[in-house]
Amino acid sequence: MTLRTNRFKKTAITKLPNGYLLKVRLIPWEYDNQGCIWLASMAISKSMRQINDWMDEKKNRRSKLLSLSLTGLFASKPQIIAMKKVRDWMKEIPKNDSILLYCESCLSDKQFKVWSKWFTSREDEHWEIYPENKSFFYSNCD
Repeated sequence: MTLRTNRFKKTAITKLPNGYLLKVRLIPWEYDNQGCIWLASMAISKSMRQINDWMDEKKNRRSKLLSLSLTGLFASKPQIIAMKKVRDWMKEIPKNDSILLYCESCLSDKQFKVWSKWFTSREDEHWEIYPENKSFFYSNCD
């Protein structure tokens, strides 16, 4: 008998000052023979409905307004909280799975620059940085 691995979506919601909400999620995105690629994303808003519309890629006004400003009025604090949560989830994903993190904000060049410094100085050396795609990739193959 083989052990079956269940891959369920992981979400974390954090309340920030002034009524803002930070939602971080990790979802199984692409499956192959060896494992799965998980997609990590985060959003900040005062409305959970707006965050869910943006994460579900709905074509409405709420989703479009959130895509113009993904960090809200905060600087790097929510991104640090999100990365801590992703780091915790890295321990939970099965062997041979990977995590992909895109820079999805309206200022993706600026976000990529900040995150590149973060990943090179504070994160595990197994994170790979892809400047052409503005993305970060972690493989759990040890």
